[in-house]
Amino acid sequence: MKENEIVTIVMNNGMEIIGKFIAEDFTTITLYRPRMVQANQSGVGLVNGICMTGAEPNGNFDFNKTGVMFMIETVKELATGWTSQTSGIAVPHQGGLIK
Repeated sequence: MKENEIVTIVMNNGMEIIGKFIAEDFTTITLYRPRMVQANQSGVGLVNGICMTGAEPNGNFDFNKTGVMFMIETVKELATGWTSQTSGIAVPHQGGLIK
């Protein structure tokens, strides 16, 4: 993965985490402002943090590779959602012209 790319890591228990890829070494994967993916009636959303009851990591967080099954590039729609949620910047939808 490339540094600053929005990625998804899938944990051994099936939980999915989205964040900005910072670094990887032999034992850890470091993500910036990771968010847990949560399915709901409307589709998929992002939880402000990596678990339902824990504090929200506002910087880098290291995930031990023994708990990670794989890492993959995040689909564009969810990557855009992560960017909006963590930066407060509304990312424009594609298409159309502003007049």
